[in-house]
Amino acid sequence: MEETYVKAAQEILACMGGKDNIISAAHCATRLRLVLKDDSLIDKDALENVGLVKGNFNNGGQFQIILGTGIVNHVYAEFIKMADITEMTKEELKKQAAKKMNPLQKLLKTLADVFVPILPALVASGLLMGINNILTAQGMFVEGKSLVDAFPQIKDFAEMVNLFSNAGFTFLPVLIGFSAAKIFGGTPILGAVIGAIMIHPDLMNGYGYGQALLDGTVPYWNIFGLSVAKVGYQGTVLPVIASVFCLSFVEKKLRKIVPAMLDNIVTPLLSVLIAGAMTFLFIGPVMRGVGDAMTNAVMWLFFDLGSLGGLIYGVTYPLLVITGMHHSLVTAETQILANIGTLGGSPTFAVVAAANCAQGAAALAVMFRMKKDPKMKSLASASGISSFLGITEPAIFGVNLKLRYPFYGALIGGGIGAAYATLAKVLSVSQGPCGVIGVICIRPDCMLQFMVSMAVAIVCAFAATMALGGAFGKKERAAAGSRAAEPASIGKPAKDMHTGTGDKAEKVIFAPIQGNVIPRENIPDETFASGVLGDGVGIEPETGEAVAPFDGEISSVAETRHAIGIAGPGGMELLIHVGVDTVKMDGDGFAVLVSEGDKVRAGQKLMEFDISKIKAAGYSTTSAVLLTNSDDYQSCNVVKTGKSKQMEKIITVE
Repeated sequence: MEETYVKAAQEILACMGGKDNIISAAHCATRLRLVLKDDSLIDKDALENVGLVKGNFNNGGQFQIILGTGIVNHVYAEFIKMADITEMTKEELKKQAAKKMNPLQKLLKTLADVFVPILPALVASGLLMGINNILTAQGMFVEGKSLVDAFPQIKDFAEMVNLFSNAGFTFLPVLIGFSAAKIFGGTPILGAVIGAIMIHPDLMNGYGYGQALLDGTVPYWNIFGLSVAKVGYQGTVLPVIASVFCLSFVEKKLRKIVPAMLDNIVTPLLSVLIAGAMTFLFIGPVMRGVGDAMTNAVMWLFFDLGSLGGLIYGVTYPLLVITGMHHSLVTAETQILANIGTLGGSPTFAVVAAANCAQGAAALAVMFRMKKDPKMKSLASASGISSFLGITEPAIFGVNLKLRYPFYGALIGGGIGAAYATLAKVLSVSQGPCGVIGVICIRPDCMLQFMVSMAVAIVCAFAATMALGGAFGKKERAAAGSRAAEPASIGKPAKDMHTGTGDKAEKVIFAPIQGNVIPRENIPDETFASGVLGDGVGIEPETGEAVAPFDGEISSVAETRHAIGIAGPGGMELLIHVGVDTVKMDGDGFAVLVSEGDKVRAGQKLMEFDISKIKAAGYSTTSAVLLTNSDDYQSCNVVKTGKSKQMEKIITVE
């Protein structure tokens, strides 16, 4: 088995352009993470044929190779010896990866980092706004009347929902200020204070600023002879981020020079005073103009260019996904939604959803064409479905880009669907899952046209991919042949020594965590949801502990203590991964009670974790329980979903 790891490490190193091309390496519970000098030297075609490699993608300056639990740590150990590099933590690797980014990439990454933690608040507010629209839309259910008009007894309920829906956008600068301060290294609560200052009720409401300029009624402060507009920044994004950057910069400088005994008094005082003054004097007016220009550019693309603008956006979006730059689009989207009262909604959501559904349709077309390649067929079906739910990375990186022609087919279908959505003026009222189920985020009067747009994108992408596939059939057959010749992966189940009944005996996986068991496809992480790491379930935990789901041996323990691999009966390799992206917590809130190589009994406690800390850090607590070598078995059946206790049977394997 060690020879298998050595061979895989050798092949991966060769595919990366040799050891001279490696800057640094690290690993998490499932992926080998590399920073390379020259990404153009990567031989992706050869990498796909490495027996232990389940997938790869490039994100944030890191090239990530999916290997799976119980495998990645062994391959990594061999890899760093061959590459002659020292072991690194993931935080050190991130710093190395950041050095490869140009200023624009760093800016876009920063914007994405600021918005990701507050997206749940915006999604909740937007969906509540959708409910309010359904209650108040004229003629949607009753001719000539809204539901509130038809049933006056729900009027107060509708007003309450409307209040709830507005809160997230009304106090958006406070949320952004808190999140931005964490990213920039300042004190988050001071960032929230800056956001609150910018929407203080004593200021003129920012939504009325444009008209006040025309009317000449803008109020001003006279500060030492300077006229400073006494105007708030409701519905803005960039001014808050820039102001909090200023706050964090000032705060960090003051921390270095203010004596420790005065630090807790002087530093917050001067930081808020200086940053607040800079906000209203310079930062706010300048960044308001930049933000308005971004919003106007998007509006021009959709409302002036019409369907052509939608087509351009729909074709461009998947290209941005490849580079990771698509996260930056949330900035313009958020500002548009914050001004929803005047704009009526955002046109970008439907366009992105069409592009995503097109990627899924292209992957499903591959499933129908690749009849002689079970591995690709399985990946194509799983990733295609996940794309319809708004998670496209598995389809893009695992299927469509590998074969190229499905990606072209998806661009064609996505562009046509996006053009139709723009032509039909489909507007959203919130952020949410950009797929078919995203209809819940659409304005009620646009919902039908949204579904038509998705159907157009899916049909066109599927047809285009099938048509283009004919011209690439020779390459398909060659790819299928090379994969069919791959060596068998490790972990193939031998005789079941526990039951003595052989490979066909049913093996049981019990729930390691108490909570709500959900289908694997619903795990809010594209890699887990797509099945590329194996079949299984997600669990939304109610208690902060995980136990052994069967008798076995600990095969791996993540250095950040958030994930454990365990080998069990019949060669089963199970991954218990607590939370989504919790690797970024660097072990804070996690305690592992076992070590690699330990023999464990079913029900034995393996780890403890702090649910409240995970939520406070902005991460989902949904935990993945995946049989990482499920392809080695005839079936992996989920027998229990919903509320489950520890050690209740949830999966059977044959």
